[in-house]
Amino acid sequence: MKYYYLSKFIAGIYRQSKNEFNQQLANLNLRATQSDLLLFIVEHPNLMQREIAQQMVIDPSLLAKDLQVLLHQKLITRNKDSADGRVKRITATTNGKSEALKLKQVMETWWQNLFAQHQELNTTEFFKQLEMGYQAICFRDTNVSSVVNKHN
Repeated sequence: MKYYYLSKFIAGIYRQSKNEFNQQLANLNLRATQSDLLLFIVEHPNLMQREIAQQMVIDPSLLAKDLQVLLHQKLITRNKDSADGRVKRITATTNGKSEALKLKQVMETWWQNLFAQHQELNTTEFFKQLEMGYQAICFRDTNVSSVVNKHN
């Protein structure tokens, strides 16, 4: 098996899906990473920048630039932590949550259409395998099966 093709396949799926998402959401004016970041912040409110970088596997300096874009567009806020004023917690604004909902709807429709057009793909198994691979890479020291089972 030529394992190096896995990177090609994963990157191709990501780029193609993002290109199509961006066409449908041109008015949002966000790059692919920024839209992923907004969705992540909505699903994981009140994290510190360092935590977001670790959990999303994003270079901290690139994350800082993308956060600035989201702040400028008023899609997120940075709030002082109540226990430690030096710490800033990142949360989506009402507008950010609304835009994230649009993103989710476009993504859901795209994936549903892909699986409807390619019934040879087992949706459940495809999702499960990708999630397990992601969890194995991101959380090498945790029990992958316990994390995956939470989503089933």
